[in-house]
Amino acid sequence: MLKVFLYALFIVSAVSLKVVFENFVQLSGFDIALLDLRVRKYNRTMTVLNGSFIVPTWINNSLELSLDLFHSRLGNQQFNHYPMKLPSSGICDFLDNLQITYERQVATLEHLPAIGECPFSPRSINMYDFAFPQEVVSQVMPRGLWKALVTGKLDGQVIITYYFLVKGYDDF
Repeated sequence: MLKVFLYALFIVSAVSLKVVFENFVQLSGFDIALLDLRVRKYNRTMTVLNGSFIVPTWINNSLELSLDLFHSRLGNQQFNHYPMKLPSSGICDFLDNLQITYERQVATLEHLPAIGECPFSPRSINMYDFAFPQEVVSQVMPRGLWKALVTGKLDGQVIITYYFLVKGYDDF
């Protein structure tokens, strides 16, 4: 009986991970792109991103994006660098891969550059009530607070940085 209970508890905890947005902050690069995004409460259990990515200049693939992940197990903002290696890529390649791999999740974004469009023209990419897509979350993701720091480099110089915080918790 104990085995059945532990097995059921394991199944419930494995499928009940919920991830929600906590915060979004742009640190630098306001002349390259203005990331005017806000996290707001959508209902009692979900938060969403609302706002715009305003790109005032032509952007090409020479702007290279990289991602660093930090984890706070207790959710108290004491982050440790998470040892996950993710490859850097040009912004056009990144947007193409995003639209091909996560087509359904990014379908609500307005004015994204078309696949293969590089360089892309100045535009305002709008996001309305964008909830964190639960189906892309790994079930082995540790619970707690996560910080994703995105850095954009042009010719080796950091020109834009922003981060967003998400919280992973058990949703029983």
